[in-house]
Amino acid sequence: MIELTEIISEPNSYNPDTQSVTSTYSLKSLYINPRFVVELRENEEIAKKHSDKKLIGGLAKDVGFTKVVVSSGGNWTKSYNIVGYPAQILTALKATK
Repeated sequence: MIELTEIISEPNSYNPDTQSVTSTYSLKSLYINPRFVVELRENEEIAKKHSDKKLIGGLAKDVGFTKVVVSSGGNWTKSYNIVGYPAQILTALKATK
């Protein structure tokens, strides 16, 4: 198993004063089996949101985000949004072998 840091979007709410939808984000530890990772892709959507306005205090403005797709066998997959660039995640996954 490997520990990664997942960024999670909390439920959105509408702010009538600014007439916009707001989201809050939090970080959680995620433990996955690296043998079941089937795809790594830069998450440009979250990266853009973070560069416009820091989503989490304490994260560097230039931090990367990766969408990690994990298979549980058969046709089922689950996607996670992970803090770090794809190359960093790949290096961490390879280190466990």
